[in-house]
Amino acid sequence: MPFKIALAQVSASEEKRENLRRGLDLIEAASRKQAEILLLPELFMAYVPLEAPSSKFASVAEEVDGDFVTTLATAARKKRMHVVVGIFERSSKRDKVYNTVVMIGPDGKVISTHRKLQLFDSFGYKESSRYEPSSVLEGVFKTPLATIGMMTCYELRFPELARILALQGAELILVPTAWLAGRMKEEHLHVLAKARALENTLYLAVASQTGRIFTGRSVVVDPFGVSICDAGEEEGLVTAEIDLERLVRVRKLLPSLAHIRSDVYGRFDAGTKR
Repeated sequence: MPFKIALAQVSASEEKRENLRRGLDLIEAASRKQAEILLLPELFMAYVPLEAPSSKFASVAEEVDGDFVTTLATAARKKRMHVVVGIFERSSKRDKVYNTVVMIGPDGKVISTHRKLQLFDSFGYKESSRYEPSSVLEGVFKTPLATIGMMTCYELRFPELARILALQGAELILVPTAWLAGRMKEEHLHVLAKARALENTLYLAVASQTGRIFTGRSVVVDPFGVSICDAGEEEGLVTAEIDLERLVRVRKLLPSLAHIRSDVYGRFDAGTKR
C-alpha cells in the first residue's frame, strides 16, 4: 500500500527548547496530513554556527536517549508515526560532537541512528573542526512501510553509500540535510538526489534547512529519477506518496541492480589507486 511522507523544511532556532516545541507542532501537522513518516532536517536540534566555540556544541548535545529525542518519541507514539530528526550527540571527545540522525518508530522506540560519516570539509567549510566522524555505516532497517536506509547531507556526494544501502535492500533512503547555499549548490542538491535515486532505482527523500546560510529545496525523487515534490525555498511542510509497487515496476523495466558486475568490481577497493 502507498504511504505518505512529510518533509519539514524549516530554519532551526538557536534555542533547543524552541526547536523541540516546533518539532511537536510538526508531528501534529504531519499527522493531520495523514503522513506516516515525518522527516526533519539535519541539525534540527539547534542552529549553532560552525565558528562557535566547541563548548557551545557540547552544551547543546545530548545522548540519543536524552530529553530532546524522548519528548519527540512520546509524540510520535501518540500519533503512531515514524519521525526522523537530526541532533547533536555527545561523543567521547570533549571538543567534538556527533552529527546524528535518529529514526523513531510509531511505538516511540528508536529504530536506528546514523552518525555522519562524511564530514563537509568543502567550499571553505570545515565540519571536522567541530564534529567527530563515525566509522560505522549502520545499514538498512525494516519497517512495516518499507526497508529504509539513512544518509546525511554531504553524503549524497558519495554514491558508494547509497549503493551499499540499495544492495542491502533499501527501498527508501532518508536524507536530512542542512545544505549550504552557494553558487550551483541548489543544482548540485537536486542532481545528486536524482542520481542516487535513479542509479539505485529507489525512493530518496531530502528534508533541508532553509534560511540563514541554507538552500531549502527539499525534495522526494522516485525510482525513475522523477521529482515528485519540491519545497522551494520557503519554510513549510510538504508531502509525497511513496508507492513500492512503482518501485517494483521500475526495477522490472530497469534492472540495473541485478546487472552489477560484482565479479569484476569486487576486485577493486575504493581506496586503491590504479
